[in-house]
Amino acid sequence: MKEIQEFEYKKSLQLRAEKTFIDITQATDDLMQKEDGDLPTARELASKSGYSIGTFYRYFGALNSLFAFIFIDRHLRKMALHAEEIIRQFTPHDEVSTVMTAIVDTIFSRLQKKKHTGKKYKLLMRLLLKVSKKPEELSKVMDSVIPALLQFARDNVTNTCKIMNEDECRLALRAFQAVLRTPFLENDPIAGSAEHKKYACEFGVALFGKAKG
Repeated sequence: MKEIQEFEYKKSLQLRAEKTFIDITQATDDLMQKEDGDLPTARELASKSGYSIGTFYRYFGALNSLFAFIFIDRHLRKMALHAEEIIRQFTPHDEVSTVMTAIVDTIFSRLQKKKHTGKKYKLLMRLLLKVSKKPEELSKVMDSVIPALLQFARDNVTNTCKIMNEDECRLALRAFQAVLRTPFLENDPIAGSAEHKKYACEFGVALFGKAKG
């Protein structure tokens, strides 16, 4: 009986911890979606979630770690999954330029969904690079897209796709991410513009498309 009671107590603590984690991350995500370009304060998070400021630090160590987790889990991974879904919806008869345009359109529409999204994206990317113990791991979040890209190229019959191995595709994906991300990080006026979008599409085709001639 004592063992059962101890198990039930530990299970209760685990469920309570899971609920706290879910409540905090959801409240943080909701506040990070606000129209202004600033990240939420500890006081705002406590008011929104119903938990004390001390609870945030107990679970995440620092607010920046909490913001970094939300950005990776709710933004970067979601973007990777969306890109993968987009690639898989095309047929072997679609040219690589069509796929790259669709991916770029999706990413840009996400960044431009709200007035201050671009500014917040820059803040969060810089924060990630600052707090991450292994900044190079950030690029790996998009690696889930690689199998879909390789499969699309193998099945394609338009003669517009470059056939590459996994390592080459990974390097191409890193370069593609840099073209999309760097103007925002460097506060370049071109960031998010029609010109930036045009260059991103062209660069994507150059990386993943078959060379002409």
